[in-house]
Amino acid sequence: MKSIKEIMPQIPGAQEAFREILDMPKISQAFKENEGQVDMDLLPSFISDLDEFVRGDGLCKGCRSLNECRQPVKGHAPRLSPHLGRLKVSYAPCNYQKNQAHLENIHSFHMPQDILKADFTNFFMDPSRSVAHEKALMFIHGYLMDKKGKGLYLHGPFGTGKTYLLAAIASTLSRMGVVCGLVYFPELIAEIKAGFNDPNSSSYEKVEQLKEIQVLMLDDIGSESMTSWMRDEVLGRILNYRMHQGLPTFFTSNLDYQELQQHFSVTQKGEVEAIKGARILERIKALTTPVKLAGTNYREKL
Repeated sequence: MKSIKEIMPQIPGAQEAFREILDMPKISQAFKENEGQVDMDLLPSFISDLDEFVRGDGLCKGCRSLNECRQPVKGHAPRLSPHLGRLKVSYAPCNYQKNQAHLENIHSFHMPQDILKADFTNFFMDPSRSVAHEKALMFIHGYLMDKKGKGLYLHGPFGTGKTYLLAAIASTLSRMGVVCGLVYFPELIAEIKAGFNDPNSSSYEKVEQLKEIQVLMLDDIGSESMTSWMRDEVLGRILNYRMHQGLPTFFTSNLDYQELQQHFSVTQKGEVEAIKGARILERIKALTTPVKLAGTNYREKL
């Protein structure tokens, strides 16, 4: 089989036009890795693939994230692989794209994009957080075994990492193919209220989606302004469905169980509906294990 040096003179203009391409380290490496699978006599027919690879590879140089991607198909980089004796160029997800692929399994509603990058390696550990950390990992392990398990009710003061831990759980599960709904609950309620008089509102479809999603996570429950109808016909329906279907549901709140029951027992008009408030709380209790996060306010450290 002929070498590159032997085949070069057979390519019109090759000495000037293509020598630089063929001498490039990645091109040389591609020939070396696929030795025995490439017919050098066919080089004139795939030199354009090599040229396209070099141009595409150049677009990836200096790239530090998907936001900086300059490729025509975002997150896809060129590669060379043997096909019928030739080296052909194709495009495959780059490492940045692969690292982001799991986000397709996280359905985020009104959550900041940065929180979707949460993971356990960056979760600040201290004695006040160890129980929550342990229970989160136990849930993930158990759920991946049999798709069952009680969610967590993470409660405590502002800035203690409740939302971050929730997002870390979602990130871990999503990498295993589990679809999670991560919802900033006060904004969801505000959106549903605003959609009452909008015939094009997708609020109903969102409620149905949240009812059935594999793992649901409601962030900051108890801080919303909620009507009796919203409590009973929206939140109540979601929780009731998930409770009967055994679908894991997580919550974060600044309120403990008792305080949350009080929150749901008083209407916007100041009326006390203790039984309805208790009914909501019983559903939440059936779905979760309470875990308190206290101690350092990590937001103040940032």
